[in-house]
Amino acid sequence: MAFRSCFPHILPHLTPFPPRLSDMIAPPTPLNTLPHTTLAYKTISEGLDIHIDVWAPPKSAYQDGHGTLTPRSAFVYFHGGGLAVGAREVWVPEWLFSESYWLYFRTRSHLVSDALHFVCGDRLTSRGYLFISADYRLVPPSTGYDILEDVKALWAYITARGFSITFPPGDESVTLEVDPNAIAVGGSSAGGFLTYLAAMHCRSPRPAAIAEIYGLCGQIFSSYYLSPKTQPFKFSFKSLNLDDFKDFVYPFPMGPPPAVARSLPEYAGEDHPLGPEYPANPRMQLIWLYGQHGVALDYITGQHEPSFSELLRDRLGLGEKRRTVVEDVVLADIQKQREVIEELAGKPEERHLKMLFAQFNVDKSWPPAVFLHGTGDTGLPIQDSEHMFGLLKEHGIPTELYSIEREEHAFDYGCDAEEKWGQVGGEFDKVVEFVDRYTGRGRDKYTTLSSC
Repeated sequence: MAFRSCFPHILPHLTPFPPRLSDMIAPPTPLNTLPHTTLAYKTISEGLDIHIDVWAPPKSAYQDGHGTLTPRSAFVYFHGGGLAVGAREVWVPEWLFSESYWLYFRTRSHLVSDALHFVCGDRLTSRGYLFISADYRLVPPSTGYDILEDVKALWAYITARGFSITFPPGDESVTLEVDPNAIAVGGSSAGGFLTYLAAMHCRSPRPAAIAEIYGLCGQIFSSYYLSPKTQPFKFSFKSLNLDDFKDFVYPFPMGPPPAVARSLPEYAGEDHPLGPEYPANPRMQLIWLYGQHGVALDYITGQHEPSFSELLRDRLGLGEKRRTVVEDVVLADIQKQREVIEELAGKPEERHLKMLFAQFNVDKSWPPAVFLHGTGDTGLPIQDSEHMFGLLKEHGIPTELYSIEREEHAFDYGCDAEEKWGQVGGEFDKVVEFVDRYTGRGRDKYTTLSSC
């Protein structure tokens, strides 16, 4: 698994962590020493294998006091990238997975060992979790419906009776079994969309908990998704023209691009006029391109003629162009939202709402959910998380929302992220504690209470 490190004295071949989302990527170098393996969970008709990476917890965390191996809790993670770019080994938040390298850095800084032990021991792998990071098909040519099928296939694969994983031998090999009733699901940004899909459609068993880290598509009746923009998004470097991305823009004059389930970030280099971080892989710009022109939902649903985005935009009164700043994000009038839902009932577009978008599908069977989002997020507004948080509370679902004041998209990848939010009792610990409450150590107590 590749993580971005901002500690050049530890990993001299990596540069310090940059300020831009588009540069939040390290080359695929194994930065964690835990054993891992790669498995294909699905093969599509085009012959494309879709994979997961599975990371074992430390040996001390998966043996009981008698040295017996017991079925493990697991955490499934879906990467971000606007549904159009990324892979299972990139853009994985290290704070969620493990603290081993932060521990090393702080030890070099001669900080107290007691605090180090707490921070190192409070994340998922050190709690005994298997950590599963998944590829999935990317938009375009795939749509949200193809991605949904990938989520369901992955869930069936890892919850199959007796599913176990043998990790490659180091000093010794180990085979660990997954407890199908103790699997949490989480994702960042676009990965949050897949997390919502898992909560909606994976019901036997359901996810034990979900973690939404500035997740996509929590409130689609907003100017962020539907209104054309008067300025580029912060992370796109410049205004984006549809004609410059014809291979990825409907009606795909050269034919749809080939199906892919991974696309690694690439950068332009020192000679580019906009700087070395400018994306050389055009897929890195697609979410900003579609968002700038207010058509992202067309690509998620696959409905271009008539445009699903245009239909919603007209009905909801969101045709006015907006800026891409936080203050300019507006939600559609509540009465208009209700009228649109009623109007689409029985029509083909109703299927999109029922199958792909979480806000129309919350009920009392949803898993507990924790949200982490920056209030200054221009890449994906906090209104998405706030809306879903409110819906879950209305239905009596255990839920928590941690709003990080003035922070941008992907704030948790920054060099100072652990210093700000990773301390004892900080927001990172609270997210992991919530997951563990319903998936790991506290699961039996919750299951008893929820069945009363």
